[in-house]
Amino acid sequence: MFYYEESATGQADINRIWDLYSDVSKWSTWDSGVRSVRLSGPFSAGTHGVMEMSHGPDLPFILVECSQMKGFTTKSEMGPMTITFEHALVEDAGNVTITHAVTIDGGEESQMDNIGKGITAGLAGCLKKLLSM
Repeated sequence: MFYYEESATGQADINRIWDLYSDVSKWSTWDSGVRSVRLSGPFSAGTHGVMEMSHGPDLPFILVECSQMKGFTTKSEMGPMTITFEHALVEDAGNVTITHAVTIDGGEESQMDNIGKGITAGLAGCLKKLLSM
């Protein structure tokens, strides 16, 4: 199993961050690894989508959890591997903490590690961008 988590805290409008999350057409503005995203329905649990990656194949996913102003979780299947990507928001005293976590299960350890490192390489930049927008 591969697991990685990164958080950033700053003064930000949680409503604005949620808008950037829930409008998948804006994901590429805060995640340089994403070219575009399409959903088959509303931004809610059970909806399927596809991320067109900047480098690499398109990645189908499902929103498995979605809680307004709190976060959302996606799952993708890549062969025997399941990639879970959690996005969480916590507001406290005018600050917002954003946490993104990636879990990869079901593959060979070295393969999960390589894919995980590729996925998580840009997380710090994504969090910084979200806080600044």
